[in-house]
Amino acid sequence: MRRANWGDGTSLYDAVDFSLRKRLSKIPGRKAIVLFTDGVDTTSSRSGYDSTIDMAEESDAMIFPIYYNTYASNNGGTGSPLPNINGGVLGSRGGIFNPRGQSAADYQRGRQYLNDLAAYTGGRVFRPGDTPGGLRAAFEGIAEELRRQYNIGYVPIAEGKPGQRKDIKVRVDRPNLVVRARDSYIVGATAEPARSN
Repeated sequence: MRRANWGDGTSLYDAVDFSLRKRLSKIPGRKAIVLFTDGVDTTSSRSGYDSTIDMAEESDAMIFPIYYNTYASNNGGTGSPLPNINGGVLGSRGGIFNPRGQSAADYQRGRQYLNDLAAYTGGRVFRPGDTPGGLRAAFEGIAEELRRQYNIGYVPIAEGKPGQRKDIKVRVDRPNLVVRARDSYIVGATAEPARSN
C-alpha cells in the first residue's frame, strides 16, 4: 500500500478490472480481494459498473469491500453539497460544476456497487466506521470467513452454454449455521478433451 500512486480521482472500476484480469487471473487456487473504498468511481476510462460486476461474477475470487463513508468530507464536511438554483454545485470561486462522485446519488450507487461485488463473489462488505473494533474487526472477519470456506462442486443436469447464467441454491440442514454463497454462476468455456498421440 505504501507504493500506491495517489491521484486526482478514484478509478475504482479500472482497479477492479486490472486486479481481476491482470493480477488474479494468473494465480491458481483460492483468491480474495480486499478493497478499501467508498465505492464511488470518478475517473475510470476503460471499465464500468456493469462490466466489472460481470467480470467479478465470472472470476473465482471473493471480494471483500471495506467501506469508508467519505461523503461528508468530500462535500465541505456538511454531508451535503451546496445547491445552485441553476443546477449543479457552487464551486469555490462561485462557478457551477457538476463533478462526478459528489452527489448523494453517486454515493448510493457506490454502496450498491460494493454490495453487488460482495454478493456476486461470495464475499461480504465490512463497514469499520459502524462496527465495534473498526478495521481490526473487519480484518478478523475476513480472515475468519476465509478459514471457514468450503468449496462445493457439482455436475448440473443441463450443462448450459458458455456465458449463460445458471442459478444455484446452497442449503444446510444443521441449525445455527449461516451459508453465504453465490446465488448463480456463469457457464465457462467447455474444455477441449486431451488428445492422445
